[in-house]
Amino acid sequence: MKRFTIMRGPDMDSIRNSAGNYRLALAFACSVFLQAGSALASELTCADNFPAATKIVKLGMSTALSGPNQYLGLSMSQGVRARIDEANCAAEWRRQGIQFELIVLDDNYDPQIAARNTQTLIEDHKVVAIVGNVGTPTAEKSWQIANEKQVVFYGAYTGANLLRLNPPAPFVFNYRPSYDQEMEAVVADIVARGIPIKSIGLFLQNDSFGNAGLAALQKALEKICGDCQQDIFQMRYERNSLKTGAAVEEFIAAEVKPRAVILAGSLEPSAEFIRFAQRLSPVTRFYCLSFISPSALQKKLVVGRYQLTSSQVLPEQSAMTAGSTNATGEAYTNEVYREGYMETQLLLDAVAAIQGSVTGETLRQSLARLERQLPGNPGDQQMMNNVWLAQVYNHEQSGVAASVK
Repeated sequence: MKRFTIMRGPDMDSIRNSAGNYRLALAFACSVFLQAGSALASELTCADNFPAATKIVKLGMSTALSGPNQYLGLSMSQGVRARIDEANCAAEWRRQGIQFELIVLDDNYDPQIAARNTQTLIEDHKVVAIVGNVGTPTAEKSWQIANEKQVVFYGAYTGANLLRLNPPAPFVFNYRPSYDQEMEAVVADIVARGIPIKSIGLFLQNDSFGNAGLAALQKALEKICGDCQQDIFQMRYERNSLKTGAAVEEFIAAEVKPRAVILAGSLEPSAEFIRFAQRLSPVTRFYCLSFISPSALQKKLVVGRYQLTSSQVLPEQSAMTAGSTNATGEAYTNEVYREGYMETQLLLDAVAAIQGSVTGETLRQSLARLERQLPGNPGDQQMMNNVWLAQVYNHEQSGVAASVK
């Protein structure tokens, strides 16, 4: 079964024609809801005619609140918190005396700190789930700690296969599609544009995240051309740094510049590389995996004209042009915020279905039942499977973003 779908946007006909496609319907509904700017926790007012909470459901998050990737951690934590704040004001939960508590610790996108934070959240704060971890390196050890302690590890912001074992780790549940699915969609677009396989380059972070991107690209190419995946032109940089000089030198030294460069990296280094590479080769197309928020990337590439496509795991919220605002003049919430909000909605659905105490084990069972009801591959413990490809524009480029085939 194909594990990705390249879609043109969240039109209602496509939703109606996907009978029972709860994932896509939820994505569309939440996209419209957030676009209206009505999910801001600061605007919530809670009714007072309910008894005080008697059951506290604790959720933990270790994420990057500082360092080069803090925009991801802050956006994810704000999206999760917005949905939790709404739940804490909702009559359905207050009537049951249930309140949710989110405890967020900063890991600076450092795997060792993330592992310590996970231990602290489980042992000291007694959380039933670790939610919204940002990054492959930080997830690599943290999921094992949670799984061993029988605490749910849910909705990590990574598509790496280390969280997608076969059979799945019992307490690990993914919300987003895998990098394999994203890369298959990206490669399909490159091939459809007539770009030769040998003209594909990969800019990647020199760690488990970059290697996950490399493995996904090799897997996608193997389906097309067999052992051609052994000759991928690679340009690496180090995690949590802006040292892209070696990667740029590799690009400069290439006798024939890649016509398509896929970026499996973080925001700042990727933007830096795109700026240099585009000057050297204006015809090169750039493809970003969804780890890079396109709205954040736009702010880094405000000058110049780029052929830039982003793979996304949520339907497009709007035309993705820098500085966009909605009808009320408020800035759009970014893609990471929306993902945090939407994955929390599914988590709340799982909690609502639990009869009795909410523990790591009862939440695991409920999430497993929910996942099996969703289209895709029942039992893989992954909630979403659609991938969108969207053009990204800046102030110097006209037009609106549209998903592409």
